[in-house]
Amino acid sequence: MSDANATQRMEVTGESDGESAFVARARDHELVMDDPETMGGDDAGAMPIEYLLAAWSGCLDATVRAVAPDFDLDVEGVEVAVAGEFDPRKHLGRAEEPRAGYQGVEATVDVDFAGEVDDDTLAEFTTAVEERCPVSDNLANETATDVTLQQE
Repeated sequence: MSDANATQRMEVTGESDGESAFVARARDHELVMDDPETMGGDDAGAMPIEYLLAAWSGCLDATVRAVAPDFDLDVEGVEVAVAGEFDPRKHLGRAEEPRAGYQGVEATVDVDFAGEVDDDTLAEFTTAVEERCPVSDNLANETATDVTLQQE
């Protein structure tokens, strides 16, 4: 891929599967989403907002592995834990505030390096991972959205 035409269009499609579940398709993969019973769902899958955290954790793992060679680091393993505070009241139409999404998110990435890594290198590596992770970028920066609702 040349730098002149480096963008890739990603596409996910899907449809409702009953009253509360949704099945999305990304390439040849299915992602089942649903709300827990406490929110009116059947708990047939993770909530869409949980998939956002899953996407971030997977992207952090991939980015650690992609950035490591630039620092001459050998990665033997990666464990990622992510969490965020979510108040469902606006989503459910029960309140105007706070916002519908996460109030904040945080990640802890435990990297098992093949050798010792000094503190300065680890700090630079961490900054590079956060800057180069596409999902981190989308979480940290405003991304334009355009939603069109149509009748069938």
